[in-house]
Amino acid sequence: MSFNLKHIVFLTPGFAQNESDTTTIPALQEYIFALKKELPELQITIIAFQFPYTKKKYNWHNCNVIPLNGKNKKLKKIQIWNAAFQILKKLNAELPISILHSFWLGECAFVGNLFSNKYNIKHICTLMGRDVKKKNLYSKLLPVQNMKLICLSSFQQQHFFKNYLLQPDIISWGISKTKFSKTKTKTIDIIGVGSLIPLKNYELFIEVIFELYKSTPIRAQLIGEGIEKEKLQEKIKNLNLENTITFTGLLPYQETLEQVSKAKVLLHTSSFESFGMIFPEAIESNTLIVSKNVGCVVPTENWLLAETKEEMISACKKALSISFSENFNNPFTIEKTVENYLKVYHE
Repeated sequence: MSFNLKHIVFLTPGFAQNESDTTTIPALQEYIFALKKELPELQITIIAFQFPYTKKKYNWHNCNVIPLNGKNKKLKKIQIWNAAFQILKKLNAELPISILHSFWLGECAFVGNLFSNKYNIKHICTLMGRDVKKKNLYSKLLPVQNMKLICLSSFQQQHFFKNYLLQPDIISWGISKTKFSKTKTKTIDIIGVGSLIPLKNYELFIEVIFELYKSTPIRAQLIGEGIEKEKLQEKIKNLNLENTITFTGLLPYQETLEQVSKAKVLLHTSSFESFGMIFPEAIESNTLIVSKNVGCVVPTENWLLAETKEEMISACKKALSISFSENFNNPFTIEKTVENYLKVYHE
């Protein structure tokens, strides 16, 4: 199925700093690893604009990574873009680039589009998050109506259509089922996983746990790091939930999956989620989900939707009282993701 696909260059703001780093954009890592496994002869180069904080090239699972060490400094932006453009020229001269694939409708897509136009190379951009919002400056700089854009879910696609009257194709992220060991022992009642930032709305998570705890002692866990950590810890202390909600901090990917598999319910309180990798991970872990109607939501008895705090409390009570239905087949597999992207690459 490789056709003339010989060299793909991925443009991304950040990437794993080594093979042990499983927390930097895990969905992207899973995809590139699976793509390389499917096509071992394919040359894959990853240019990381901002992270890791080094300029030393390295090998990641037989893929070449070129970090530019931007460190998210605004004054270095144009310098980083120029560096990326020059590296692309050098790479293309050494082994012609078959596909340019950028992530986020941002600086990577901007450089990718410039290089694509100059050297007539196919360019694909995957929309990853809030880059679908109308306030995105790069949407004004880029000819989005002429670009090959990919959305992660119908939820994200609807937001993009509302703002730009464009409806890109959807290719969902996928999980590798071999990484999951389903446990029958559920020692955590409710778990939350994600960055501790305002967007994820973990104050609501704490408030829901507080209301549930009034009637039934429960064990809750929150996995992640972020700027709201101290604020959330203070709220937990004020509500006397120190012995109810456990903070783990940021965990390696495999350890996070193990913790999710021990939980009865994943409570996801974010009001916006383009995909939500944690959703298919929870499904594969036989963990029920309570969330708003965001991301890759699919209708199933294992996934309860709730918008308000009261609805979330009610949904969590119901989820804690039922068992996960194993009749549901997880539609989000990494094999399907690779298959769908290869179709786009070869169009």
